[in-house]
Amino acid sequence: MEAGNIDTEAVRLEALRQYQILDTEPEEAYNNLARLAAFICDTPISLVIFIDENRLWFKAKVGLDVSEMPRSVGLSDLCQEQGQVVVISDTLADEKLANNPVVTGYPYIRFYAGVPLITPKGDILGTLCAIDQVPRQLSQKQVEAFVGLSRLVIDQLELRRYVAEVSQVTEKLMAHEQSANTQSEALRESEERWQLALHGNNDGIWDWNFKTNEVFFSTRWKEMLGYKDYEVSNRWDEWTKRIHPDERDRVLQAFQDHFAKKTPFYVCEYRVQCEDGSYKWILDRGQALWDALGDIVRMVGSYTDITDVYDELRLRKRADEELKRQNLRSQLFSEITLKIRESLQIDEILQTTVTEVQKLLQADRVLIFRLETDGSGTVVQEAVLPGWPVILGKNIFDPCFKEEYIERYRQGRVSAIEDIEAAHIQICHRKFLQQFAVRANLVVPILVRDAIWGLLLAHQCAAPRQWNQFETDLLQQLANQIGIALSQAQLLEKETQQTQELTRSNAELEQFAYVASHDLQEPLRMVTSYLQLLERRYKNKLDANADQFITYAVDGASRMQTLINDLLNYSRVSTRAQPFVPVDCSAVLEQVLANLQVAIADSRAIVTYDTLPELIADTTQLIQVFQNLIANAIKFCRHQQPRIEIGVGSRGAEEQGSNQFKIQNLKFKIKELLPNAQCPMPNQNEYLFWVRDNGIGLESQYAERIFIIFQRLHGRDKYPGTGIGLAICKKIIERHGGRIWVESKPGQGSTFYFTIPDRAKLNRQNVN
Repeated sequence: MEAGNIDTEAVRLEALRQYQILDTEPEEAYNNLARLAAFICDTPISLVIFIDENRLWFKAKVGLDVSEMPRSVGLSDLCQEQGQVVVISDTLADEKLANNPVVTGYPYIRFYAGVPLITPKGDILGTLCAIDQVPRQLSQKQVEAFVGLSRLVIDQLELRRYVAEVSQVTEKLMAHEQSANTQSEALRESEERWQLALHGNNDGIWDWNFKTNEVFFSTRWKEMLGYKDYEVSNRWDEWTKRIHPDERDRVLQAFQDHFAKKTPFYVCEYRVQCEDGSYKWILDRGQALWDALGDIVRMVGSYTDITDVYDELRLRKRADEELKRQNLRSQLFSEITLKIRESLQIDEILQTTVTEVQKLLQADRVLIFRLETDGSGTVVQEAVLPGWPVILGKNIFDPCFKEEYIERYRQGRVSAIEDIEAAHIQICHRKFLQQFAVRANLVVPILVRDAIWGLLLAHQCAAPRQWNQFETDLLQQLANQIGIALSQAQLLEKETQQTQELTRSNAELEQFAYVASHDLQEPLRMVTSYLQLLERRYKNKLDANADQFITYAVDGASRMQTLINDLLNYSRVSTRAQPFVPVDCSAVLEQVLANLQVAIADSRAIVTYDTLPELIADTTQLIQVFQNLIANAIKFCRHQQPRIEIGVGSRGAEEQGSNQFKIQNLKFKIKELLPNAQCPMPNQNEYLFWVRDNGIGLESQYAERIFIIFQRLHGRDKYPGTGIGLAICKKIIERHGGRIWVESKPGQGSTFYFTIPDRAKLNRQNVN
């Protein structure tokens, strides 16, 4: 170290020692300043550091466990070297700092902000610093407030020195009362130092003489508040009148605590009145002096204008409060929106709304009013504090609430009354509100598709209240959410009614089809029998036209009989359904092939099939499905030999490693059978069956039409049938919880797919 630097360091250390601050006990004043530093910079760690010869000693600390560190490992020398505020957003981004022990080890500094603590004579005693373990940035206002706070640390040191000097002088005076010369000399020296300090300090100084109850105020003290010398009384009671009424008791209590020696120093922050009537925030500090008998003889203190710091703190506090309100509002919106999506239970949604809004706004009452066309209405939900009238369920009519007001609310009017006693409202409306103890209210409309449904209201009953924009926006947005919920609930109710009506209508149609077809059976059998009798008895005995007419009649009656039987089968899918039981599909297929034995033999059809699984299903209906699909495959093969494949696949079987029903085989088979198919895949809990033929196929636009009852793609002269078979299959599969569809191309055959849930597997999952 160069000689000049050594001399400067020696002067600095001597100045530090004069303040007698090192290794002293913690003091609330410095602790408060450290807390303010952490708050301003929004960091978890803040320190008031004094730089000794070989160490960094922490007079006050927030978020740190140690009381000092070696000077060689800290970052405070940066402030001393630069003589100004230092802000390092990320220490790891600085090569010189990245390997510093306080960066790589405890307290793992990533962000550092430091301000040098500079005395009025220019000596740097230490730093005020804020630290975080993650990178961050400071705004210009935060930096300015942080620098201003560092001056308060120095002011506190200066006050400590003033008090120590005055205490020493007082002790000398009391110890040497007999020596007038000594007394005079001590007073003169003290006064010279005192006046020098007053001129060199930017704070306001006050000196309270307890014997005379007079207070001396420095010129700076008066300038700070805008007073002239003659405008300031030196009486103690006149001084206390300038303290803001809301804080006067707190300030006087702080004095009393110090007088009772409950605190080593008097420190208080409060507002004091300026000459123009406005108020400034000041930091007031002082210390009393006691004589040998324990009586207070004097108290010395200083004023520091902290209005700018407080303005910054208030702005941040308001921003924090606004953020909290926004979070609460978002949380409330989420809860209500979630309830809307979960249940659309309007009563539950409305109850949640009034309860949560009442808590959030801390209103005396929040209610939802269902409005009728004549202006009357009913309170359908309410959250009210104890002690105020309960109006839930009451039918209410406001004589002043006319049609014109309803129209205004329909157009989005919001009403906010701070005090109904002073508001310019009709007398009848004021009396109406008074009967419910309403002193202030906020009203927003609830609209459902541009129509007025009701009102959302917040009441203050205990006292007037000024409603702010946040509260107004909150109620408006919630009213919008309620309107959406009501609209959706109405649509759901309408849809439910339509579904119920459709279900009832379908049930009636099915019953009608069953009854009609059943009742037609007997007369149709009689008609058919007599026609067949005519055909046998008079065939070739009448003219050719008569034989043809009889043939037509017999054929029509036969087709009518088939149609009625098919219609009866269709209606029985619902009316005569059997319970689901374990069914061996392989046994079902054997029964179907036995039923179709004649058709298979006549067409020389080749039917191949996989081993089929066991399902929980309706046995009779499964037989109908397979029989209809295989019969269709035989019928629509034109003049070639029918080739029919029946297969099944299951995703679960593959997971179990079974050789049966493997999904991979299923994919290859589908690709082989239908190269353009999209390889439909069963889900985890169902089987996918298919019936593939080499028949005539069909155009893709008819793939859905063929499952509609009575729909036919060909004339009866080419392919007989009633057009009900596939409709029956679809109805059966849907009853089992599955789906059915077809993949086909003209001339390339068709593959009918259908799925059936594996209910045994689902039951096992539910048990687990």
